[in-house]
Amino acid sequence: MVKYLAQRLLLMGITVTGMVTVVFFLLRLIPGDPAEYMLGDYATEESLAALRAELGLDLPIHEQYVRFMGRAFSGDLGTSVVTGQPALAEVLASLPWSAALALAGIVIAIVIGVPLGVISAVRQGSWTDLGVMLVALAGISFPVFWVGLVAILVFAHELPLFPALGATSSENPLTRLHHLALPALVLGISVAAYIARLTRSAMLEVLGQDYVRVARAMGVRENRVVYRLALRNALIPVLSVIGVTFAWSLGSAILVEAVFSRPGLGSMILKAIFARDYQLVQAGVMVLSLAVVLINTSLDIVYGIVDPRVRTA
Repeated sequence: MVKYLAQRLLLMGITVTGMVTVVFFLLRLIPGDPAEYMLGDYATEESLAALRAELGLDLPIHEQYVRFMGRAFSGDLGTSVVTGQPALAEVLASLPWSAALALAGIVIAIVIGVPLGVISAVRQGSWTDLGVMLVALAGISFPVFWVGLVAILVFAHELPLFPALGATSSENPLTRLHHLALPALVLGISVAAYIARLTRSAMLEVLGQDYVRVARAMGVRENRVVYRLALRNALIPVLSVIGVTFAWSLGSAILVEAVFSRPGLGSMILKAIFARDYQLVQAGVMVLSLAVVLINTSLDIVYGIVDPRVRTA
């Protein structure tokens, strides 16, 4: 078990380091100079050179990388060139907004996806089954930002039921939920499609087991067979991917935040890219990738504890 745990943690470190490395070098390929953005069009060459030296932008790119990684491993992710605040503090302040959106989205996805998957499996081969699978396929196929734009057009413009853009810091939980509902629904629909297909597959496998046939042969009511016997066992593989799905939702929340102009990691990273704020983008990507990888690694460790066969796979 110790060896398995060490392997998981090592893989987590390699993954996060690789993602941050890719982002570090890709940012340097984007046209634009952070010093010029900060000082404006009327900055002198002397002031630009001084600021570049202060930010370390005058160093060769490999030296910039070594300096950044050295500071990152010590917990110093630099200072935002726009706000002047520590980049890590800016990211951690935005993280709760993204986490709340991802959590709300996954709850909606479970509420929608699991019943649709059960109905589709119970009525396998029927028009209901075909309709549910077509809806699930559409939910997986359509980009989440496109679904968000359509949702704004329908539910915020044509039917003014929800706010179109922004969020609120109101102390009233109902007001917060009202602003969160539409973005969470958009995020949840795309995840619900995946959960519905997974639930359907798991239910079909369980309904074909011998103990289900025996229960039906003994005269157990169909509703009891489906919802008390089959669904309970079918939910095991579904629940096992909830953590992975939540990690995916956290990444997809970035697109939803951009569409709905909500505060969070997504909007923060997007604004930082336009401002050439290297430190803030790198810090945001590092924290986001660390959160996603940490969730997946934690699930791997739990699986290894529950099922020893995983550790030898």
